[in-house]
Amino acid sequence: MKKREWYTIIVFIIIAALDNAALGLVPAILKSVAAGLGVPEIAEAIVAFPVALVTLITAITSFFWGYYGDKYSRKKLLLYGTILWAIFIFLVTFSQNYFQFLLFVSLAGIGLGCIASVGFSIIVDFISPSRRGLAMSLWGLSQGVGSVVGYTLAVIFDVKLGWNYVFLILSVITFGFVVAYFFTIEPERGATEKELQDLFNSGKSYDYRINRGDLSKIIKNKTNRLLILQGLFAQVGYGGIVLLPVVFINKLMAQAVPETPAKLIGTLIAGLFQIGGVFSILFGWLGDKYHKRTLKARPLISGVGIILAIPVMLAMIFIPFQFSGVPNTDSFGVIVGYLGGQLISNPLFLITFMAAFIAAICTTADAPNFFAMVGDVNMPEHRGTMFGVANFMNGIGRTCGLLLCMGIQLLLVRILPLDVAWTYALGSTFLFFIPAGICYLLAVRTVPGDVKNIKKILAKRGEKEG
Repeated sequence: MKKREWYTIIVFIIIAALDNAALGLVPAILKSVAAGLGVPEIAEAIVAFPVALVTLITAITSFFWGYYGDKYSRKKLLLYGTILWAIFIFLVTFSQNYFQFLLFVSLAGIGLGCIASVGFSIIVDFISPSRRGLAMSLWGLSQGVGSVVGYTLAVIFDVKLGWNYVFLILSVITFGFVVAYFFTIEPERGATEKELQDLFNSGKSYDYRINRGDLSKIIKNKTNRLLILQGLFAQVGYGGIVLLPVVFINKLMAQAVPETPAKLIGTLIAGLFQIGGVFSILFGWLGDKYHKRTLKARPLISGVGIILAIPVMLAMIFIPFQFSGVPNTDSFGVIVGYLGGQLISNPLFLITFMAAFIAAICTTADAPNFFAMVGDVNMPEHRGTMFGVANFMNGIGRTCGLLLCMGIQLLLVRILPLDVAWTYALGSTFLFFIPAGICYLLAVRTVPGDVKNIKKILAKRGEKEG
């Protein structure tokens, strides 16, 4: 692979990370945002509503971004989308009330929808099918890293400067990377498909583009339907996970831990779940390795991983660990040192830590193989649109997860303590991973036929045009 191709992939992965950092800001500082906007503590869950709304808007617009990315220049669309969301994230800094905050965050969602679908289709065209899982693991990992960056930036700048400075810093960083866009390149559609190499070697291009009639073909694909349905269910659980920092912060404050260290500790524990995403590289590599032996490998790995994650995710939030002697400080280093000591002296916290880490490992089997399957079972000119459709349904699922968690919390807080209400609300969303895992196991039967069909069509087109 050429240097400029690697450069382009790296830039797109970083932008995808910043995209997810933007989505991860509010949950980490929900209490501060609520206080800054004048929302009472008992009703703080309504601050999660803008997160749910921006998730839905991102999902809806990603379909349109993906469709037009399959017709026109993807590089230009990515540039426009990134500038758009960076502008509105910048404007969030100046929100004086809940309505302004809701408006600016929602408008940012229009641009955020571009990165997922259009960026995905570009990455796929740089990477051959035999390495697609590993490459997509980096794409998926960037999202987890972005969430951790969002959590960390949010807490640090919230504690030091105030919640609104968090959005200012992220927008400035993003505008810096916009400059890097101008030096990226856009690959040919289908550039790495084996069946089209003779066509490209003869100096010709793969000129097929999506049209409206192709939408029905995408939906009729059996694997696509299962991937879309899987995403709808799984993202209810992932939507709940977005609020994981809030659950741990309230759990700690119920133990009389001061608010500042509670924010740091709660965010660090939640961030651990995202850091475990590094194992997506392992599962992407395994998907590629066994995909060469059997086309059933990718859905099987994803399905087993998600189902195994469910019990440890529930353990992660329900284990009743207790802290004492927490230093009342905003020093990140001091808090990390305290948590290190707790891992040695506090068995229940050690078990919680291990549960979070194992849950993170299991769930990372999902993303790289999901992305690779979308590339494997769709035509080059359909991939951005299919990912947009999947992302649309994912967004609906994630929005439902956020609203479900928020709604159950608001109901339970009338009869249960705040921390317990949040814990049960989040736990209820994890149950949706069960049907998600079943969808993957059903896809074990459909993927081989759909992959072979795509290869057959590409081979015919390569011979015809070549």
